[in-house]
Amino acid sequence: MKYLLYGIMRQDDSPWHSPEPGLCRLSSNGLAAAASPLAGDTPEASVSALMAYEKVVEGIHARHTIIPLRYGCAMECESAVTRLLDDHHEEYDALLGRLLGMTEMGIRVLWPARSEVVPASPSSPGATYLASLRNRYGSAVALAPEEAQLADRIVSVLSGCSKDQRREVSSSNHGHMVSLYFLTPTTCAEEFRQQARLIRPPSGAKLLLSGPWPPYNFVVFSG
Repeated sequence: MKYLLYGIMRQDDSPWHSPEPGLCRLSSNGLAAAASPLAGDTPEASVSALMAYEKVVEGIHARHTIIPLRYGCAMECESAVTRLLDDHHEEYDALLGRLLGMTEMGIRVLWPARSEVVPASPSSPGATYLASLRNRYGSAVALAPEEAQLADRIVSVLSGCSKDQRREVSSSNHGHMVSLYFLTPTTCAEEFRQQARLIRPPSGAKLLLSGPWPPYNFVVFSG
């Protein structure tokens, strides 16, 4: 039986509360993987499936320290899951220690488009998704000095209520999007919000605050 994996946690991390029927924990060597039986050969490729998956991960994150996995991580059988936990035990255990008591907060900075011509957006949802991946993981997008300075200022302002940060830059016909992710102690989430609301962007730039979320952007999954 194939399994869809949602995340990895410590086996003794508080009583297990399943956020949805059919979700189980497959355990080995002190670690456990939250998983559910997979109906087909591969996970369903739909927006509704992705949203349902993320809701489950958020439910687990609300009660447990978890290494959240991106949608689509499937294993052939239970023994493959336990082998994964055994093979990467030290890595996962260390990462769980780093994520203990942590959550992810995010700030997106949207800068208006410049005068240069930007290719038209793809028309179909699939093409739009692929284009977003190319923007996110493809060639680097150069920031103007004022864009980079604002990102650095935001990171500096929030350094007192976060432990680490990541940034991504993407580009579209709407302008540059700078996504800042912060690994934040759960107890500091409200302080983070208050500090973020004090940031005043330059004219034309827009800020969007989000979180708390499972710390997806601070996980590098080996498997």
